Amino acid sequence: MTSLRRIIAIILPLCLLLGMQSARAQYYSWGADAPSLRWQRISAERVQILYPDTAAAPARRTLRYVEAVGPSIGHGFSHPPLRIPFVLRTENFRSNGLVMWMPKRIEFLTTPDASGYSMPWLKQLVAHEYRHAVQYNNLNRGLIRILGGLLGQQGATVGLLFMPLWALEGDAVMFETEASSYGRGLQPRFTLEYRALGDEVLRRRNCDKWFCGSYREYVPDHYQMGYQMVRYAYSRYGDGFWDRTVRYGVRNAYLLTFSTSIAMRKFYGTGEGRLFREAFAALNDYWKAHPAPEDSGITLTPLPEDNYTEYAHPLPLDDTTLVALKTDLDRPMRLVEIDTRTGEERLRARVGSVSSRPATDGRRIWWSEYRRSLLFRERVGSRICRLDPGSRRPRTMKGPRNALYPTPLPEGVAWAEYTPDGRYGVVVADSLGKAVRRYAVAPFAEIHGLAWDDATRAIYLLLTDDEGMHPARLDTATGEVTALAPGAYITLSDLRAGGGRLYFGSIASGRDEAHAFDPATGRQSRLSRSRYGSFSPAPGSGALWTVTYDRRGYRITRQPDPAGEPIAPGPVPDDAVNPPYRRWQTINLDTVRYTPSDSARLHDLYPARRYRKGTRLLRLHSWAPVSFDPFDALEEFDPHLTWGATLLSQNLLSTTEAFATWGWSRQEGHLVRGRIRCSGLGVVLAADASYGGRRMVYSLARRLDDGSIERQPLPPAAKYWSAGASATLPLLFDRGYHVRQLSLSAGWNYSNGMVADLQRLRYTPEGAIANLSEIGYRPGLHKLSFGIAFSDAVQAARRDVATPWGYLLHAGYQLNPANRDFSDLVSLYARLYTPGFFRHNSLSAAVAYQTSVGGYRLPSGVRPLGYKSTRLLPRGYDSSDIESNRYAAASIDYQFPLCYPEGGIGGIVYFKRIRLNLGADCASFRPAAAPRGGRTALFSFGGDILLDLNFLRMPAASTTTLKLSLYKPDRKKCRFGVGVDMPF
Repeated sequence: MTSLRRIIAIILPLCLLLGMQSARAQYYSWGADAPSLRWQRISAERVQILYPDTAAAPARRTLRYVEAVGPSIGHGFSHPPLRIPFVLRTENFRSNGLVMWMPKRIEFLTTPDASGYSMPWLKQLVAHEYRHAVQYNNLNRGLIRILGGLLGQQGATVGLLFMPLWALEGDAVMFETEASSYGRGLQPRFTLEYRALGDEVLRRRNCDKWFCGSYREYVPDHYQMGYQMVRYAYSRYGDGFWDRTVRYGVRNAYLLTFSTSIAMRKFYGTGEGRLFREAFAALNDYWKAHPAPEDSGITLTPLPEDNYTEYAHPLPLDDTTLVALKTDLDRPMRLVEIDTRTGEERLRARVGSVSSRPATDGRRIWWSEYRRSLLFRERVGSRICRLDPGSRRPRTMKGPRNALYPTPLPEGVAWAEYTPDGRYGVVVADSLGKAVRRYAVAPFAEIHGLAWDDATRAIYLLLTDDEGMHPARLDTATGEVTALAPGAYITLSDLRAGGGRLYFGSIASGRDEAHAFDPATGRQSRLSRSRYGSFSPAPGSGALWTVTYDRRGYRITRQPDPAGEPIAPGPVPDDAVNPPYRRWQTINLDTVRYTPSDSARLHDLYPARRYRKGTRLLRLHSWAPVSFDPFDALEEFDPHLTWGATLLSQNLLSTTEAFATWGWSRQEGHLVRGRIRCSGLGVVLAADASYGGRRMVYSLARRLDDGSIERQPLPPAAKYWSAGASATLPLLFDRGYHVRQLSLSAGWNYSNGMVADLQRLRYTPEGAIANLSEIGYRPGLHKLSFGIAFSDAVQAARRDVATPWGYLLHAGYQLNPANRDFSDLVSLYARLYTPGFFRHNSLSAAVAYQTSVGGYRLPSGVRPLGYKSTRLLPRGYDSSDIESNRYAAASIDYQFPLCYPEGGIGGIVYFKRIRLNLGADCASFRPAAAPRGGRTALFSFGGDILLDLNFLRMPAASTTTLKLSLYKPDRKKCRFGVGVDMPF
């Protein structure tokens, strides 16, 4: 290692210790549910489960699965799982699970994943997230345990530095796979991209690209990569691989993040980079030894070489036209129309975040999109969208908020609906979208597909339950759901129907292929053969359309044999793409059932009790031996650390955050501050108070005829104190491609600031102030603030440096209601974003205006008393350089990518992209000392170099931007600055 690398290797981890991995885990607030939810809790031996009272059944099932998996969840590790509460979120359709600190908890978004595999969603969540609790408890040892005792839960999060994120997630996927019949890591789609890349992943000496991602091409996520590395490590080096590696790290904490590689070399003669190469070399050897068939599909839409492109869900409209969803690195997802004779395509409509596939009756097109509620960011639904013939603007169907798989019927439309109590059903509505009938499926059976067949005139489903996945038919006359085939742990997807047959994707052959099923005979056929995979089969006009994968993405293909090859699926797929390895001796959650006797036993052992939110708003979980504002540290990346101590609080439901801090600095002396913020009511309420530092003084000064400045004498020095409260109402108008937000705010603050007593002023006959040194001060300063802001932005593509189109408008008014001699402040601000001259460039322009209104009219040469807005100051200047007297400013920025280095110091820092921003600012105002009509102008120009980089092989989601700024103000020397934009 060179001396430069030694220096960086020592300094970087120290700088990032509480700024990267730990900060993401510590200070994350998951958001607020609607206040109408009433919460319950179940306290068991090792877990506590919090849930809305509408979700008692999912909560009891979660406890049953936690109990079942408990004896084997710690496989390979020395210590059992951490004692940790589970919080069930039932109103968010973006299915997910997270383990977080500050305070420690496991969050479940209980809505099943629409693209899930054959294992029920709650079982997946328990297997994956509870495994994280094992990892964290084994990291919380030695010095890390001592830090946890001294600093609370934030001290324990330092342990995350001793197990890389790819290993944390890879190990959790490993256990999830081992705890199922044919789990996530074995799914053919989980290795799809790596099979297509082949030896490409081994060609670079620096393998950080595969850990950190790329803007130039598609890179599989750290779950896929981490699982392959973890599985290989366990297979080759034994089940104690990570236990031994982690134990060495926490016992030698002074090695920080490098303990992982050191332990690997010490005990196993390998390292992160070498383990990556060994794992993927072994995979490539296996895939080469088991060659895949050539693609049977005929390509309709060739893919470009340098722009990873994804077509999804091709859908015939007529004999010559089909529509499909399309996205690539240059543009976000949209609905395109393609001529099947020529392959030519045109934009049909912009779409938002699609939650389920489009469907059509030949004229109109339906699909569903994730949409956040107006007030509560934790309430994310799935809304039905419709595109009418000749229109390019989709309409959102009124009514259903938790809908998937909209399916046109001869006289209406049907969709699958999910309710927070864990139940699915099918809704049949008329042509206007008004629900006519609802049909329930079995409790906790998940709907993963819905289709209408014109020949049998029936509704068909794909269901997942404890027996796996299977197709089923809904009898709309009786409401009975009949299974058409036995359940199997074979993932089925993308259900369509037509001509008396069902079409779906299946992994029965061990690869993702298009299949057909005859409901009358129960016979199943494979309709495609693919090197990597074919998906989303859709029949139409004698053809079968699919999307087929290759290294450049998903292309639309036509399968030449609609009859297919008959197959007889077994209980699990053929394992065609995964090398053999020794399975763990763990429980298979697919065999665990939740029976009435289980329900009765759990109710008797662990009765539910009311969880009162109001009495649990504060939950002290950590403290830090420095003084700082955690809100500013994370939201503005302005830690401003001083000597002192800080107490941190956040409740389990993430509705209330607070801190209290004491600090000392040479400039301010002792300072005590505190702030609390509550977001559980839709309106964000905040209160703050402070004591210490220098008292704020608003004094007068005037310019004399000889050019000198006469200032009002300052009052005696005293400690400053203040108290304030604010309310902000953020309204989000989520419309898919466009996201608009309206924010209304009001705030009040009172401090013991001193304000010049203008009522005592006397004037000479010439109109000059005669007693400036004698007027004294009035104690106390009130500030009442009002603001309104509106923004509109469209989705950005992966390679865009900013939103292509957008704008922000803001207006503010500040006044002192107790002192009318104090001027009010009116401030206006607007910013516009447009595309640049070339692709992925961004041009933005901003204007601002502020002025003082009213107040005491002072003679020329005396600055009036009033507030200032620092919005849009010319870069290189600060608030002391301006006056809020008809202040006008403008700014323009042009940003573009310079290059994509995709290299760096292996394992330490990886540079993904370098951007350049060129900017110029100007401003003018009327100073108090200027002659009538005179104005002062300010100007600055310069630029920013923005480095998009990843430290310590963190994944793409943790990309950090380092900004180096150099600007030349016209009245000052060049100003150089450094800023950091963290991804949280």
